[in-house]
Amino acid sequence: MPHDIIDNRKEKLVDHINRILPSVERAKFAVGYFFLSGFEPIQKNLQGVSELKLLIGNTTNRETLEQISEGYKRLELVDQALEDIRLSKKADQRQRASETAENLQEAVALMDQTDEGESLVKTLVNMIEEKRLKVKVYTKGRLHAKAYIFDYKQLYDDKGNLVTLPSKGTAIVGSSNLTLAGISDNTELNVRIEGDSNHAELTRWFDELWNEAQDFEAYLMNELNQSWAARPMPPYDVYMKTLYTLVKDRLEEGEGAEILWDDEITGDLADFQKVAVYQAIQKIRDNGGCFVSDVVGLGKSYIGAAILKHFERTEHARPLIICPKALEDMWEGYNETYHLNARVLSMSLLKETDEAGVNGLLQDVRYRDRNVVLVDESHNFRHHTTQRYEVLHTFLSTGRKSCFLTATPRNKAASDIYNQMKLFHQDDKTDLPIDPPDLKQYFKLIDNGQRKLQDLLVHILIRRTRRHVLRWYGYAEDTHRPLREMSDIECRQYLDGSKRAYIIVGGKHQFFPKRELESLRYSIENTYSGLYQQIREYLGRPRGEHYRPKPGQEITYARYGLYNLCSS
Repeated sequence: MPHDIIDNRKEKLVDHINRILPSVERAKFAVGYFFLSGFEPIQKNLQGVSELKLLIGNTTNRETLEQISEGYKRLELVDQALEDIRLSKKADQRQRASETAENLQEAVALMDQTDEGESLVKTLVNMIEEKRLKVKVYTKGRLHAKAYIFDYKQLYDDKGNLVTLPSKGTAIVGSSNLTLAGISDNTELNVRIEGDSNHAELTRWFDELWNEAQDFEAYLMNELNQSWAARPMPPYDVYMKTLYTLVKDRLEEGEGAEILWDDEITGDLADFQKVAVYQAIQKIRDNGGCFVSDVVGLGKSYIGAAILKHFERTEHARPLIICPKALEDMWEGYNETYHLNARVLSMSLLKETDEAGVNGLLQDVRYRDRNVVLVDESHNFRHHTTQRYEVLHTFLSTGRKSCFLTATPRNKAASDIYNQMKLFHQDDKTDLPIDPPDLKQYFKLIDNGQRKLQDLLVHILIRRTRRHVLRWYGYAEDTHRPLREMSDIECRQYLDGSKRAYIIVGGKHQFFPKRELESLRYSIENTYSGLYQQIREYLGRPRGEHYRPKPGQEITYARYGLYNLCSS
């Protein structure tokens, strides 16, 4: 049954507006909220409109009134606030218009930077320049009404004859603001209004408010022209924005950075180790896991312990530490000293069982509730076909945070990193900023030389060398000047060892040991006085694959003589 109700459930307002606009000469919109997102789905059909008047509410006043109403529940306070607005001076009204412009500025800044968004801003700028878009903000009170009023244009049939329309225009009134949600998604209630008398009365109502409102075109034009979509962007700004986006999670003093507790373990860390802890925590939060792959001797185990301690303090995490058998005692010591609340498990115990299969960790009461997993020497999981890999993969499939420590994440091939990464990022589809956004396809392109592994690792891996640490965290021994404040030429003598530089660890000056390579000559003949050569003679010489020495005639390698122990 035909009706004129528009609720965004069965009938969407955006569809009705787009059907009406092609036959419209002029339009008048009165809305409480104005967001550019509301223009985007109708911008193409606005091209044929000769004039659009947009009357918007003062969002700052709206927020103030609602806060009074909700906070105190006293109607007289709301009435008083409205009266104050009506009697306000023009300077105050201009101030409110300026505040509305600031709100618009924030909205433009938050727009998705897409081709469609850029096209929308340029369309609005052109309409203002051509005097086809006129905008005012209502500052004398709260504009809560929503009305979309359309004046029909003269239409002609195929023969050029004027078509007689049933009315001069149409309108839609109701609850929908000019926002993407308001005209398409929110559950709203609007009604189509027909008839010349209704159209005339709505036009009179709009014109009356329009005459009381504050001009807003200059504010709007300024904000649009200053936006990312309309203002030409110098290449340098593009470069700096790209650089910031790449490194913002690694800025040491960034706003909103994680705060490390001042406890025993963080007090023992050097500055470069604290930076690694900050970065690792952020990467783990973003991606579910990360690699800490500083070179040997930079204290990866201390960094790993500090990461676990942070999650234990901030999220009451229950860590699980998986490490080689030889490192169990070390990690047990860290667990006791720094109160990590962890369990330590040798990776040699990660095996399938007849009872549980690969679900052993998930079923073991000692480990199944452990929600943060640290894997030391994680390169031992570079092969995905081993039992230990399958057991850990199953355990981590339940969404536990992971931290992998290894100085050699890649041994032979890029697949070493792919397999380890798949432990904490088990879906090949990824939100990491790589192209294509599919790990399996991306690693194939790496193997073919079409992509760089480093472009991926920057998002999931932390790696510093001794030279890097000295360059950015070291101090000159003779002047105590930070090396980071020196030019590359000035600090070269400290990096190559001509002069000494130190780092600060636990409040003390620490120096990296100077590595001096020496050649050691060793003579087996002199050591064994000819015995080695005599053994070689007993071993015999190669005589072809069919040669079989008689028993006792020559000494043979046991592995080559296994056939003597096999019966035919």
